[in-house]
This record gives sequence, structure tokens and C-alpha cells, in this order.
Amino acid sequence: MRLHRFEGTQRTRPPEETWQTIKPLLSGFGITRVADVTALDDLGVPVAVAIRPLSQTLTPAQGKGATLDAARVSAAMEAIEVWHAERAVPPALVTHAPARTLQLHYDVGALELHDGHLVTGGVLMDWLPARSLLTQEEIPVPACAVRLSRAVHDECRLHLPSASTNGLASGNSPAEAQAHALCEVIERDALSRLDAAHPGEIIDAGSVTDAHCAALLGRLKGCWLELRHVTNPFRVPVMTCHLWREDQSAAVVAGAGAHPDPAIALSRAITEAVQTRLTHITGSREDCQPFVYRSQPYPAPRHSERAAVAWHLISARYGRAASADTALALALAGAVQAVSGHAPLAVDLTQGRHRQDVFSVVKVLAPGLRYAARHTVPRPLEER
Repeated sequence: MRLHRFEGTQRTRPPEETWQTIKPLLSGFGITRVADVTALDDLGVPVAVAIRPLSQTLTPAQGKGATLDAARVSAAMEAIEVWHAERAVPPALVTHAPARTLQLHYDVGALELHDGHLVTGGVLMDWLPARSLLTQEEIPVPACAVRLSRAVHDECRLHLPSASTNGLASGNSPAEAQAHALCEVIERDALSRLDAAHPGEIIDAGSVTDAHCAALLGRLKGCWLELRHVTNPFRVPVMTCHLWREDQSAAVVAGAGAHPDPAIALSRAITEAVQTRLTHITGSREDCQPFVYRSQPYPAPRHSERAAVAWHLISARYGRAASADTALALALAGAVQAVSGHAPLAVDLTQGRHRQDVFSVVKVLAPGLRYAARHTVPRPLEER
């Protein structure tokens, strides 16, 4: 399907059309309301929250966008994605089997794992069917790397491959969902590579010429701001935004984004930072850290001492993004394989009785890629 450029995004359908399509379906996924929380902050960037009271993970899902409809779609689809990862995971084809007895074509230890894991080729696990995004070959993946749940249980579980929302994505089409998921796993791996030796480049915010991003930055005047281009081996634009203001002086909020179009990657980073601000303001997430609400004043962070790079010098390094969803997904999958040595694998969560005609949800696993910077966007070489 052909992709169209909208403010801050690239989709097969405009956000307002997607919102009208999914709105009647929300209650079926346990979503009781999608709230517009934009006005709780004075920055004016649209942010919405979708509430799912019977969630097995977090109850709220945040969303942001260039318009209110885009923010509503972002929040609602994030909640729908997690619902599918909780309740629509396909049944295991193989149960209680060690990795060494299966034709995996990847090392199970190369999946997303926590430090201290005990995973080896001999650990017994249940296995789901996934498909290579390059060859369409069916390859098993651990069920525990796909199914999300924080429900209380009485089972003894090792530190098995970690199920997270990394690589969990939706789209108006299967290929659009795959592209979204691949951008996310690339972004998370790129952030995990940020360190003193590979700090990326500071972007001169005043040089940003993309009309949408420049308008977003105009809303942030008076805020302390730092934009960064995260150089990475995928050759896919990855951007970060760190934001601070005296009304929330205990915390520097941050956002990140990846997309073959550098302006879309930058837009995602900026709007995600604003979304994080509003998450703290609403107090809607159960995992908000207490230090965010310390009342004593803190000084603004110091700006990086490194020279800023003009936006046109960064954006000129990248070509045009693919104009079709399938071509975009294949290009991103090829970039992942070129770096990791493994084709990314996708589990379709909208199949069988969960099949949908209006959207798709996938979970993409990328053996060899990292997700070490969990819940943080690093600022290497800067003050803590």
C-alpha cells in the first residue's frame, strides 16, 4: 500500500480516518475512554491517554501526535497492541522443548534478555511460530518473549527471554505495523549503543528547517532543550530530545524516535518528550518515579560543550524513505540483518479469531539487537 506523508508521520491512511475506524472497536479491547490531556500543560502539543482498567500490565497508554486525532490513534493503538500481547498470542506449536532441538537459525541467547539470565540451549520453553521478514520462512520463537503479563502466578520462572513492548507495534496494514516495529527495535538498539565513545551529535535546534519540527520547537521556547542525532550502524535516522523546565525541575524528560525520514524521527523524539512531561503531570502511570515530584527547586542542566551540528548537514546524509509500506518494511528488515546477522522475526497477533480487517498488530523479535537503555534515553558525557 502507498504511504502518505502527514505532519510528523508516514501512514497509509490519515490519522483522522484511522481514528473514526477504530473508535467503535475500543470497548472490545477493554478501553473505557481516550482522554485528551493536552491542556494540562501549556506547551500545546497534542497528547492523549487511553485507559484500560483490566490491563494485565499498565492501565494507561499514552499517545502523541501533530493533531488530536493523531494523538488519540497513538494512545488507543498502543493500548490495543498491549491487549493483543496479553490475550491474542497464538498457541504454542511446540511445548517444553530446548532450543537445541529446534531449527532456529539464531542463538536463543541473542534475544532480548535481562542481566543474570539463565538461558541456554537446554532450557525447556514453549515455542510460537514466527516468520522471517526477509524470507517468510517459519521459525520458532519463545512464547515468553512475546506474551506480556504482570498477573500474579505461582509458577517458578527463570530469567527467560524478556517479553517487553519493544518491537510490539500496530499499523493500518501488516507491512505498516512491521515497519513501525522495526523502527522501534532499531531505536532501542541505537540508544543502547550511546556511551562516551559513541555520544552522537548535538543538533542545532535553531537550524531545523522542517516546517512541522520547527513549529514544535517554537512551542518549546523558554524550555531547556537538547536535540541529538544518534549515529548508528543501521544508517537509519535516530533522534533524541531532552527537555527541562523549572515547573518540573527535579526531572529532565526525554523522548526518542527512529524513521528513515529524519524529520519524522525528530518529530517523534520531540513529541515523546512532551508526552513524558504530561505523564508526570497527570500521574497516570503506576510506574512514575517519586523523585519527579520533589518540591525543592533544581537548576537547569548544563548544555553539552560539544559543537552543535546544523540540521541540513544531518538530514542530507539520508535518502528518501520508501513510498510503499512493503518496501519500507523490507528496507528496515534488511538494515537489521546487515547489522545483527539475523533476519528479524515477526509474530502476527491479529490472526485466527483475532483477525482484523482494519489494522494489524505484530511483535517483532530481532536476535542480536540490544535493549539495554530501558525506560531511559541516555545523555552520554553529560551531567547525571
